[in-house]
Amino acid sequence: MAKIADLPPPPVDPERSPPASVAGEELIVLPGLPGEPSLEARIRAPLGATRAVVLCHPHPLYGGTMHSAVIVAIAKVLAEQRGDSAASIRFNYRGVGTSGGAYGHGVSEVADARAAIREMRKRAPNAALTVCGYSFGTGVGLKAAALEDGIDRVVLVAPAVRIFNFLDGEPPPAVPIFIVAAENDDYCDVAEAEQIADAFNAQIQVVPGADHFFLKGRRKLAEVVLPLIAPLTNRP
Repeated sequence: MAKIADLPPPPVDPERSPPASVAGEELIVLPGLPGEPSLEARIRAPLGATRAVVLCHPHPLYGGTMHSAVIVAIAKVLAEQRGDSAASIRFNYRGVGTSGGAYGHGVSEVADARAAIREMRKRAPNAALTVCGYSFGTGVGLKAAALEDGIDRVVLVAPAVRIFNFLDGEPPPAVPIFIVAAENDDYCDVAEAEQIADAFNAQIQVVPGADHFFLKGRRKLAEVVLPLIAPLTNRP
């Protein structure tokens, strides 16, 4: 997936969300792939979980972390409404928080997402696995899902079309793909999201009135996302 440059320069000292916890989560050091740095992560893996969700956060140079409000909202609603049937992991890319390494331009972060996928498989071996990315995390998660086996579905929230070229001919993972777009997204308008949906044969839902950051509506967004990342059956 080719990277494209269409963003303003990142701030020198980006504002980051404060640390947030979700009931049942454990703070862990996530082993990286061989030769890659270890990562800071929070995992929730109830015994017997039948669904596991890997959450990929937004752009680290613009303040994105595993504590970003959209990622936390999704993790909380998943835990509240699916309980012990669902596991989740959110993690900081290399160079973020206490994760080792340095920013990898949307390329090395794919290895970080793959490490999270593999850890989730170990912790919830009988669970169907969803990869869910938000903004920058959509490109990272989609690529990681294409490189790993055993992915059940991929959910893209506010695809980062200003960073990744989703339509460059590189095949998406051969699994069901779902897109959640914001009606008033300055970084990915609905027409662009629909182009991706058409190319990937993906289902798309549009959140009325929402912007890229889903301000004042993050729980509502999480409730839209929930049946996509953790359906009550494991069928697409």
